[in-house]
Amino acid sequence: MNKQLSRAVVVLKSGGVVAYPTDTAYGFAVDATNTSAVKKLYKLKGRGFHKPIHVIPPTKAWIEKLVKLNTAAKILIEEFMPGPITVVLPLKVSGKSWQLLSAGTQTMGIRRPKNKLALDLAMEFGKPITTTSANLAGEANTYSVAQIKQQFADSKLQPDFYVDGGKLKNTLPSTVVSVMGHVKILRAGPISEKKIKSVLK
Repeated sequence: MNKQLSRAVVVLKSGGVVAYPTDTAYGFAVDATNTSAVKKLYKLKGRGFHKPIHVIPPTKAWIEKLVKLNTAAKILIEEFMPGPITVVLPLKVSGKSWQLLSAGTQTMGIRRPKNKLALDLAMEFGKPITTTSANLAGEANTYSVAQIKQQFADSKLQPDFYVDGGKLKNTLPSTVVSVMGHVKILRAGPISEKKIKSVLK
């Protein structure tokens, strides 16, 4: 395992916040099963607890443990993951950290970015990690470690560790699609509604 990742795993295990690259922008990871780490993440970003945060499950088995899968979801996961898509499904697990992350919606967004560092981080950690943009609430997405540091320069709270994946291409955040009953695009992104609907036909 690469040195950066082994250090990042130690930080995640101790309840810390790790900045890491995805296939869109940089994201913030904490242990999604650790309530105090999840609270720390919301505070760091200045994000309201009424806003959900999505996760990267390390394995397919974890996806099935976390959410209730349906046929449409299975097709989208098979077709577009890893890739810039987040699929929102009914939450299956219970626990304080999951209630916080789902922000009372009883749903969870599942993401598998097409970025080796992001996927390896979740795999090496062995539990779901959060995947919320590495920025202050309401501020611009960040595409390099330097941009994150700049944005948090005057902030009392700081990320605990940075996995440096270099400068990323400016890409739209992932497409967020809810597949509960009917398919609904919650946030337009790199994968178009047309593409999603065509694979579900």
